[in-house]
Amino acid sequence: MKKITTILSLGVILGITQLSADVMPGINSKGGGMLLPEGKMKIVYKYINFDRNSMFDGSNEVPNKEQLDATANINLLVLNYGVTNDFNIALAVPHKSIEATAKLGENNVAIENSGIGDILLMGRYKLTDLKQDGYQTALKIGVKLPTGSTDEGFKKAPPFALNVNTPLPTQMGTGAAEYKLGIGISKLFGNARLDANAMFTYRPEAEHDYDFGNEFSYNIGYIHALSKKFNIGLEYNGKYNSKTDMGDDTNPMLRQMLPFKAFSGTVGYLTPQVQFLPFGKPKIHLDLGVSLLLHENVKEYQPLEKKRFIVRFGYLFK
Repeated sequence: MKKITTILSLGVILGITQLSADVMPGINSKGGGMLLPEGKMKIVYKYINFDRNSMFDGSNEVPNKEQLDATANINLLVLNYGVTNDFNIALAVPHKSIEATAKLGENNVAIENSGIGDILLMGRYKLTDLKQDGYQTALKIGVKLPTGSTDEGFKKAPPFALNVNTPLPTQMGTGAAEYKLGIGISKLFGNARLDANAMFTYRPEAEHDYDFGNEFSYNIGYIHALSKKFNIGLEYNGKYNSKTDMGDDTNPMLRQMLPFKAFSGTVGYLTPQVQFLPFGKPKIHLDLGVSLLLHENVKEYQPLEKKRFIVRFGYLFK
């Protein structure tokens, strides 16, 4: 991984000039402030894989007492359409597959859930223009619809919890709508681009009295063209989530013991990546990235993934 970071750094420092190449937004950047032209449509497929078998408390990694071993595979299909040159809409449909095992007291718990998650509908309105202002910003407003199933992922707690139903954040949806407000900015530099994005997500209390906590996410990414067909980039992706609440069924002692928790706290990832444009144009591109855990400060004992593997494919219709 040190070699990958060194290569990316050299590419940025040395620069490859006058390539007349196209650079895509970073694999996690949400497009920054850029929009599609009126009447244009783009389809993006994104695959994310990660394991959660490490436990953290505060900013420290701690023993995995419950022997949690969880794997998530997420397939995301996104449709973007330029309604006008100043306004775009996007529809994101996730499919999740979650497998997890853990030992709670004397009980072995096994979970295997899969299905369509909560669908996201986003609007993007241009605030400043790239040609006129030298950079472009966009206001983003969206709603996540409670389309994912909430029937799965709830197991009986261990006997010491008096057999109450204990919510586990492993079902496909939350059972409640979520509302998003954000802003993005993009700047082009010849054969490179810089994108940044910030987004606040308001989450009302969800199904089963589960409060997943509000979220503030942010990222910044730099992409540089090595040739007409290959780009490299580096992104920083971070987020903060307020503390979650598992409802009345989970007492504080049981909550501390459960390894299954929705994320709360602060976390940051560094994502080196490569973009491949087989025809040297943005019509088709294939991107590969690895998100590496850079720092963390969680609000309570909970799992985190140390790395995520990401594949993205984009196709721009005429």
